Amino acid sequence: MKGLTVRQRRFVEAYAGNATEAAVKAGYSEKTARSQGQRLLTNADIQAAIQGRTEKNMKATIADRQERQEFWTAIMRDEEADIRDRTRASELLGKSEGDFLERVDHSNTDGSLAPVVAIDLSHLGADEIIALTRAAFEGEESC
Repeated sequence: MKGLTVRQRRFVEAYAGNATEAAVKAGYSEKTARSQGQRLLTNADIQAAIQGRTEKNMKATIADRQERQEFWTAIMRDEEADIRDRTRASELLGKSEGDFLERVDHSNTDGSLAPVVAIDLSHLGADEIIALTRAAFEGEESC
C-alpha cells in the first residue's frame, strides 16, 4: 500500500463492500463519508490495494493444488482410515495427476499420422454452424 496516505490505507483495510462505512472508519466525516468513499473507490492505487488484499486473503482460505494433494496422500496412507476413504483419496490424487486420462492413437493402420483437417467457418452465421453441427451428428452427408 505504498503511496497511499494514512487515511487511504485505513480505508483499504476497513473496506468490506461498503465505501461509506469504510470512509467513516478511516476517519472521514460522517457528512461527507458517502461521497468520499465513492471518490476513494475510483482511485487506481486504492483499487489495486483492495484487489491485492482480497487476493492475499483468498490465498489463505483456499487450498492450492499442492495442499490438496498432500491432504489426499495423507488420507490414502492412513492405515486407520476407512478403506473407502483411502480409495477415494487415491482416486482423487490420481485424477489430479492425470493418471486416468484416455489416450487415443490418431494414426492410420500403416502407422502414419492421420491428417488434421481445419475448416474455416468464420464466414458462417451461428444458425448455419448449428445446422452443420446437427447434420454432422445425424450422419447426413449434405454438409
